[in-house]
Amino acid sequence: MSESTILELRQKNSSDVERNGIYKTTLDTAIQIEEGDQVNVKAIYLDTSESSAGFIHLEEDVDITMEMAIYIQNYKLDQRFISHFGQESLELRQYVNMGNDVRSPFELGDNNIWWLAQHSENVSSTNWKVQKIKITIGDLSKGVDNYGGLTLHFNYVSTAPGAANLVYPLKIKSTRKQNLPPNGEYAINILSRGDGDGPFITLQEKLPQTGITSVTWEPYQEQVDPGETIFTLQRFPLNFTIGAGDYTPGELADIITENMANVELEGKVNDLYDDNASSTPITKTNWPAMSPFLTTILKNDAELQRKALTEGETIGQSFVNATDYIVDNGNDLAGTFYMEYNLIDMKGEYVAPNPANPADYNPPLDKYIGANEVALIFDENTNKLQFNLHFPIYVNESSSGSNDASPGVVYNGIDNNLPGVFSVPTGMPLRYSGVAFTRLEPTSFWENQLGFGDITITPEMNANLNYPISTSTPPTHNNSFTIKANNGEQITGAFPALDVAVIKSETSFSTPPFSNISTTNVPLIEISNPAIWSVNSTKTYNNSIADEGYFIVDVSPNFNQNLVGEIGSSQSSKSTQSIVNRYYTQNSFTSDQGAGSISYTHSGAPQMLSEFQVRVLNPDRSTVKPSILQEKNTVFIEVIKPIKSNTNQNPK
Repeated sequence: MSESTILELRQKNSSDVERNGIYKTTLDTAIQIEEGDQVNVKAIYLDTSESSAGFIHLEEDVDITMEMAIYIQNYKLDQRFISHFGQESLELRQYVNMGNDVRSPFELGDNNIWWLAQHSENVSSTNWKVQKIKITIGDLSKGVDNYGGLTLHFNYVSTAPGAANLVYPLKIKSTRKQNLPPNGEYAINILSRGDGDGPFITLQEKLPQTGITSVTWEPYQEQVDPGETIFTLQRFPLNFTIGAGDYTPGELADIITENMANVELEGKVNDLYDDNASSTPITKTNWPAMSPFLTTILKNDAELQRKALTEGETIGQSFVNATDYIVDNGNDLAGTFYMEYNLIDMKGEYVAPNPANPADYNPPLDKYIGANEVALIFDENTNKLQFNLHFPIYVNESSSGSNDASPGVVYNGIDNNLPGVFSVPTGMPLRYSGVAFTRLEPTSFWENQLGFGDITITPEMNANLNYPISTSTPPTHNNSFTIKANNGEQITGAFPALDVAVIKSETSFSTPPFSNISTTNVPLIEISNPAIWSVNSTKTYNNSIADEGYFIVDVSPNFNQNLVGEIGSSQSSKSTQSIVNRYYTQNSFTSDQGAGSISYTHSGAPQMLSEFQVRVLNPDRSTVKPSILQEKNTVFIEVIKPIKSNTNQNPK
């Protein structure tokens, strides 16, 4: 007779995952292995459900939330415009708080990224600044060497008029106990509404999680004084549902793109501006684009002014230099400057329709901001999904008013009287404008199934911004924000390949005339460039049949056995092995019920069984490609102990 114990080694419960199929499990209670005990692989379930045929399986309907922020690239061609009246040049971008010692409105663009924001005065006495949170972890002495490997989501209420509910994601990497941050402190840098006791902040997750026992921000919360002007990143949401079912990556990309790229998503578009187009607030409700991805300067201003009326506050539209604004001395001035569009001159271009003379009509001067090249694409060459989220610069149009220009780049020249003060690098603008995601939910869909784990941006309220100009008395509160955004990681644009440096209209294939590029006599240099700096997912989808017929599952506890391969193979092993048939069927798990396992019978002194290292390998002992295995891998181990018979029986 014998007694059996089943041990579940589940990857999703492991805090030490190297990659899918390679992980470590620590038992809650160690088991003593004695003479004659057997250790077998009882069953194996490998998560090949999606990779078997390149399918993405949705067990139920998925409610998608996408939230975007908008930016512009401030280059020279979008700085000056021609007026309908008198053909005079208009300087529509006004660097409000820079002053002439840094930059004047009559100088050209700096080629940097500026983020669409709104600014308003803090009228509340119960708004709070929270710069840090503190995490307390449990006892790590019982065989647990690390904690983390998760994202905490903090819900809070924006201080901007309208009080939108926002989410701050804090990613906590799996961290060894010897590398814990001092006092368990993590920077979060958020502004939140609240009451007299503190900010309205809640944690989505239930603790404890991965060794975390408590989270607090009370020691780090600070009340914001009324009267301070606060700059807040504007966010634009989109919600839709994807039905349950099985999708190829290309099918799923098409569904998501159809929901993102609809120009009439929020209503019918209109190419005419009504009589109120030049007034404030604008009452017009139909615009050339009705989408959270693509808007216009006047449309966004109209929505802010309507919100201001509802809230009884004054709201301004602004663009903040929140990303990598490094000057000659090495200081990063990100988040310290802002600019506005000259809305008065833009609206002043408006001439109402005249039935007697229709030619008199002229719309106000308006500009798109956001992205018109919006798509999620499945690249069959790389077997990866990729996002395109920008508004290209269009070059080489054939004639005035044409609609046949091609995407490209131009050379941006800096026109500044004080280059020693204003020193943001010039170069080629890679896009006219674009968007970046501030929120993608559910995370299980975007991160685990599609592989977009690090694509979102998070504004950090950690910068002082002078409003409007204050050189002698800088502000005392961190009332502006910074954003980390990199090409090909969070934002997209034209790819600056070597080919764009070649001027092909010249027989000598000349270089651009850099010697006098800052003067007004230099011809415009435009280069067509179809290559895109996309944001690629980290997940590679498998569309091919396995080239060998089985997996080797290597389970290494704290005891050894030998598995010897063929002569000359050098494939001996000292761990418990199982051989799993690698036969794929659509949307299924690859499994084995122990038929291919090698049993272990213990001999010798007792040993404590406390930990298992699981490794799913190819027949040549190489690791399995990330496109093959997902995260729901489980190995069941059976420990069989013989029941010893009682030899001390009473004689008859």
